[in-house]
Amino acid sequence: MMKRFLVLFLLFAVCGMGFANEDLRVADSCYAARAERAKGDKADAKNAKMMIEHYLKAMGDSSVWERATEGYVKSLFFSFRFVHFEKNQRKAKLDSLKAISETAYQQFPKNKEIAHVYASALSMWGNERGALTSVKDGVAAKVRDVATAAEDYQVLGRAHFVLPYVPLILSWPDKKLADKYLNMALQKNPRDLYNYFFLAELRFDQKRYADALDLIDRGLSRGIRTNYFLEDKRGRWELKELQKKINAKLDKK
Repeated sequence: MMKRFLVLFLLFAVCGMGFANEDLRVADSCYAARAERAKGDKADAKNAKMMIEHYLKAMGDSSVWERATEGYVKSLFFSFRFVHFEKNQRKAKLDSLKAISETAYQQFPKNKEIAHVYASALSMWGNERGALTSVKDGVAAKVRDVATAAEDYQVLGRAHFVLPYVPLILSWPDKKLADKYLNMALQKNPRDLYNYFFLAELRFDQKRYADALDLIDRGLSRGIRTNYFLEDKRGRWELKELQKKINAKLDKK
């Protein structure tokens, strides 16, 4: 009787593992196809929902827990950026992304993909909540620690540029460090169009218009990566909009 029970238990365990891994396979295929059926730079909501659901199911399998958790967090971040939702839902969705990515980061602090999403969500959340809430929650210090540990120079530089600066109370963020880290991000990954955009945006803020336009031209010359079609399509749009903004300002002079 005991042997039969053990056989049945192992059979169910193996089957459960198979289903969970199949969920991971489906979720990964949905993530790889995340640009398909997109309208403009908005992703297909059904595909995004499917990949989120399957990653969540796959997280029940301990053998693929970290991979599934990484995929789940990345899918939520992708959906927040590229799936259409009403503006009045933004606060709740950003709160959820911040909370889920924080839990995932606590579970897998050495996973750089999870760290990137968590630090990015924290930075966006702090920027939207403003100086008082940002300082109260220690957002700047959290972003600094997470992004530094992950050597995520894009998030570090961006956080220094967008997070609220409170003189005498905070020594971080600092726009001088934004310059340093955004340059490091571009050197580390010159294929990411957002590295050009974020640095060009900083140059615009510094009134270094010629340098900003040069960065924009360099970014636009890179083209679009197949594996990051929507991300790069949005990046090109951001670069072109900033280019228009700078040229309009120069025309007024």
